[in-house]
Amino acid sequence: MAEVANPKVILKKKQVPTIVEFCLEEAIEFSVKQQTFPDTDWEIEMKMKDFKAAVLLGMFLRENRIDIDGIDPQRYKKSAKKADEKPEPPAKEEKTKQEKSASNLMTPASDDQPTLI
Repeated sequence: MAEVANPKVILKKKQVPTIVEFCLEEAIEFSVKQQTFPDTDWEIEMKMKDFKAAVLLGMFLRENRIDIDGIDPQRYKKSAKKADEKPEPPAKEEKTKQEKSASNLMTPASDDQPTLI
């Protein structure tokens, strides 16, 4: 079976209690180490036991805007459609076809040409 890489986050000291509290509530094993440079950052590594814990952790990290170390967040962002965009109007060809059919019905028929209905 393939080895699973444990997610790791780099946080400032003031953010550490929120993730520690989350890990304690969800019974997720974790380790905390101080970074050598810069010494104000802390590295927290979590050990995932199952998919449920991984999904919960992912939702928690996203809600708190915390990025996993080693993953580029720009790579996984989807481009959202703007709410201001309006649907495109129908093509001009459709309008002209409708106008032509309406004008053919309204023109009087002559004796030489067949009547279009």
